[in-house]
Amino acid sequence: MNAAKSKPDPVYLNPKDIAAALGGTARGNQISAPAPGHSRRDRSLRILIDPAAPEGFTVHAHAGEDPIEMRDYVRSKAQLPDWESDRHQPPATTAHIRLVRKPEPPKPFSDHHLVSRGFRHSVTYDYTSTDGEIVFEVLRYEHPVETKTFVQRRPDGKGGWLSGRGDPVLYRLHELAANGSDPVFVTEGEKDADRLASLGYLATTVPNGSWPDDLSALTGRTVYVLADNDPAGDKKASAAIERLAGIATTYRIDLPDLPAKGDVSDWLDAGHSAEELEDACQAALPTAANDNKPAQSLSIFEWTVDRFVGEAPAVEYLVDGVIPLGIPGMVSAAGDTGKSFALLELHRRVAFGSGIYAPPIFGGKVVGEGTSVMITSEDDANEVHRRIAALDSKGERFGAAGKRMIVVPLPSAGGARAFWREDRKSGLLETDEFKRICDQLKEVEGLRLVTFDPLASFAHLPLNEDPTAGQFVCSSLARLASETGATVLVAHHMRKSKSPIENLGDAREAIRGSTALVDGLRLAYAMWPADEARSKRTCKSLGIQYEPNRIVLGGVVKANGAARRILSTYARNEAGLLVDKTAGLGAAAPAQDDLRTALVIAVEAAAAAGAPFTKTGASGLFEMRERLPEELRRVSKARMDALANEALERGEIVRAAARGEKTAKWLDVPSGIFAIGLGNFASGTPR
Repeated sequence: MNAAKSKPDPVYLNPKDIAAALGGTARGNQISAPAPGHSRRDRSLRILIDPAAPEGFTVHAHAGEDPIEMRDYVRSKAQLPDWESDRHQPPATTAHIRLVRKPEPPKPFSDHHLVSRGFRHSVTYDYTSTDGEIVFEVLRYEHPVETKTFVQRRPDGKGGWLSGRGDPVLYRLHELAANGSDPVFVTEGEKDADRLASLGYLATTVPNGSWPDDLSALTGRTVYVLADNDPAGDKKASAAIERLAGIATTYRIDLPDLPAKGDVSDWLDAGHSAEELEDACQAALPTAANDNKPAQSLSIFEWTVDRFVGEAPAVEYLVDGVIPLGIPGMVSAAGDTGKSFALLELHRRVAFGSGIYAPPIFGGKVVGEGTSVMITSEDDANEVHRRIAALDSKGERFGAAGKRMIVVPLPSAGGARAFWREDRKSGLLETDEFKRICDQLKEVEGLRLVTFDPLASFAHLPLNEDPTAGQFVCSSLARLASETGATVLVAHHMRKSKSPIENLGDAREAIRGSTALVDGLRLAYAMWPADEARSKRTCKSLGIQYEPNRIVLGGVVKANGAARRILSTYARNEAGLLVDKTAGLGAAAPAQDDLRTALVIAVEAAAAAGAPFTKTGASGLFEMRERLPEELRRVSKARMDALANEALERGEIVRAAARGEKTAKWLDVPSGIFAIGLGNFASGTPR
């Protein structure tokens, strides 16, 4: 006679560990957590930790999900061992060791467990692909005395059905894909979506409250979320609005005179018309795009200067001597200059590394290596593919380095996104889309560079006319740079000018937008095509054939701190990439206008740092020339005086008094902190 199987050993799990893995909360041996696809605040998934139960826990899905799928979900999130029916050994009690999951074979669909209890299959809801092919079905079962229930099944490819559904999709997706312009109703269930569709409207829902990752069919659309009149309906409507934030313009519709526990079908059955439904939609206000959370309070008492102990940290650079790490900046260029391609090459060097013989880029060598993220709204995936292939002829992107370079082509990823916009009630806003991007960027390990290309596609604000809008965007970028430690660059355009750009000063004046946009960033680098005569001379010197726009000039036109301010010369190669050829030209000393512009930039940066120059004396420009960029350190005292006098005469710099002083001797730009009478000196600055 066979010995009877021994009773399985108890399985001991830590409720707090399981709750943390699921993003939920534990009270004693009971856990409440979000069901998959629900908002973080959802608590419809309940887990009871019971050592005597199989695997040590039981699951209750109050939103209607399949219990077997929910057990798999809990097991996966908590990284528990795979279930084995004859297991006798308890799993490890830590619940954090990742084991290799064994895929369970799909199970044939059966509704015997429902039919045997008196349930009757009443309706089948088909979930389809954009082409109309069935992806899975939701089957509704009703009972004379018990609550209705739902099960799901998917085709097995042989004319039969398997239990479960796989990844969720939007209901009636093929209709949404076929009509991309009409408003869309989101209902709590399939019955209501079908009822609205019978009236000629576009309507959708999600299976058992599980929202899919792909919501491109709703991107940029007007969506009306219909709330059922009960706590569950309120919760699901709120979850839908949260999930669609930044994706669609959403309106929550609470139907008038809707009975308790009623839905839109009940409302229509009570005699209300489609016209009344449309009136309710027209009267609704769009949901706020921001979360309206109060800003963290600021304590000034935490920032007494005695906290700054020891030697001040050295400036870390992304591009040596030119672009520091962890600052907001701009690359501005005239049209058809090639700035986006040059920025892509900068991202490649940051992610893949840069050899010692690589030519400079943006005026220096790339020294900050790590992960880079570029989000472009102009180039689609095909164009990005062509450019990456041209830059990465050795196929380095297929190795480990390829994971460190992220390029998001928005035209192929659901279209452009607004990161900043203006609301009639709330004023200037960071959108939820931007907040989600920021949250993702903060999770990137070793992030060094972020680029938004171009700025105008992301800032739906009057940047050209309103200085407040420019400053708002700059502050937002500065905070992102500070929180991630990465350099955050925006690509921007130059305005067309009647006269050609001849020097760095002209280039700064040509940057499109209000002065607040440039003033609010820590660094601005400008690029523009050389005039025809200079271009032909340069091509001849380099031994290359002249072509229009083949030679491009560039340099730093604004910096709040030390930055190499040289005028670089670029030549476009066969692939269209700008290659720095400055060293090969044997360039002579910079032109007078460029030296004066470099001086103005240095004066601005020194004053902003609380260490302004005077024209002469102990803090004079020549006497403190070690604080000036390299090209100015080499000039004579007489020429330094001449440059300062010319800048003063042109009004590019002014003499100003510090706060509490009467003598105007400190140099600043007209809009600088000392020039407006609010300047203070940094600790240790000579006076």
